[in-house]
Amino acid sequence: MLCVLIMIFTAAGCGNEGTDFVIREESAVKETPVKGEDDDYKIYLITMDKHYNNYWKVVEAGCEQAVKEIGGINYKWIGPDERVAALQAECIDRAVDEGADAILVTAISSTETNENLKRAEQAGVKIVYIDSAATYEAIATLMTDNEAAGKIAGEAMLKALQAAGIQSGTLGVLSVGEDTQNTNMRDKGFREALEGTNFTAAPTVYMHNDINIIKDYVRDHSEYVGYFATNQQATFAITDQIKDYPSVPIVIGFDTDNATLSAINKGIIYATLKQNPQKMGHDGIEIAVKALQGIYKDKNVIIDTGVSIVTKESLR
Repeated sequence: MLCVLIMIFTAAGCGNEGTDFVIREESAVKETPVKGEDDDYKIYLITMDKHYNNYWKVVEAGCEQAVKEIGGINYKWIGPDERVAALQAECIDRAVDEGADAILVTAISSTETNENLKRAEQAGVKIVYIDSAATYEAIATLMTDNEAAGKIAGEAMLKALQAAGIQSGTLGVLSVGEDTQNTNMRDKGFREALEGTNFTAAPTVYMHNDINIIKDYVRDHSEYVGYFATNQQATFAITDQIKDYPSVPIVIGFDTDNATLSAINKGIIYATLKQNPQKMGHDGIEIAVKALQGIYKDKNVIIDTGVSIVTKESLR
């Protein structure tokens, strides 16, 4: 049976849920499979986690859509229980051992799973990154232009501060971890947007799987005039902290789960950045299959899946 492995890197170890896949006995490097009449490609989706937020479920919906459209795919979604690179590495190894043909990966770390990815490629597995990439070579990366998204967030922040009559001050930047490439680029773009202004971005605070780090930081810095949260978890953490404040700082978040959109409607946060995770999953599956069929021959192609700003006005 032929297999497609789709991985999304996460910061936690691989879950131990049961699988209906038969583990291969051979370990030799595979030739690129040619799908026979009765054979399926085996596809794995490996996310940063499987329970932390709705974002991965939207990615999963895109994958499922493509699987139904294309047919001939034996597809499975796996992921760690928490965001730890070593646990995500276990997921990669598991997919290889179970005979994956291709993987879609959202990388927790830009470097810590490179050896596992190398093993996957040596086994003949096609690697596609979605949302966040590692430094190991892949056939394609489907993701938001994160630096541009950060600049959009910074420009929205400056607009909101001006409308509020705030002329200067310090802004907090809240993120997930030091080695997550996509959030680091959002951070960079946000800071670039502030250059030449009277606003200063404080050193980035990282959540490290503990929302209380962010909540305590926000509580202890009431003098900050605004915050930029570079991902969905950080957005949730700051929203939960300030939701009952009589006067809230200006907050720009990331991603569009229901809790974030509700917070925008209630005026708790000013805006959020909307990505296209369903397109990432859908098009990632398509590219993996075309690569296995020998149709897609490119390497290291970066595909921008787009981003937009969501405010209370745009929700009306």
